[in-house]
Amino acid sequence: MTIAWREAMNVGDPTIDADHRHLVDMINVFEAAITGTIDHKKVARVLLGLVEYTGAHFKREEDIQLKIRYPYHDSHRHGHRDVLKQLTGIVQAYTMATGPRRDEMIRGLGKFLREWLVDHIIQSDLRMRPYVLKYQASLVDAEKRKRAAIAMSEHVAGVN
Repeated sequence: MTIAWREAMNVGDPTIDADHRHLVDMINVFEAAITGTIDHKKVARVLLGLVEYTGAHFKREEDIQLKIRYPYHDSHRHGHRDVLKQLTGIVQAYTMATGPRRDEMIRGLGKFLREWLVDHIIQSDLRMRPYVLKYQASLVDAEKRKRAAIAMSEHVAGVN
């Protein structure tokens, strides 16, 4: 089942939103690889890429959470570690499995990935949206104050 990205899934930070869209795309590629006859070469490539990209995404997301002073950063970070452990364990088990057991495991992983992604974005990450938006608004306000101060300084100095 293909996951369709919706604007309602945006948390408001362009980096995190782009990461989430990329994760959706990766999971959709994984889904295509396990539909019908499983393309194990593609599955292996996608899984390794998913583990790598997910780790990098989590780091970016956690850095942004610190920047915006997200109050649930610690619990969110622990959740990330748990998901990475699960995903790494699944990849290791997949590489050791053979035959029908391997196919069954991969189809189960597809369900896990869909549920995790939807849960991660909708249940967990969307709680960051108000903090992201507040932070972005504070940056806009700071820029307005800076411009006003420069204009005032130029006026007092007779530059304008």
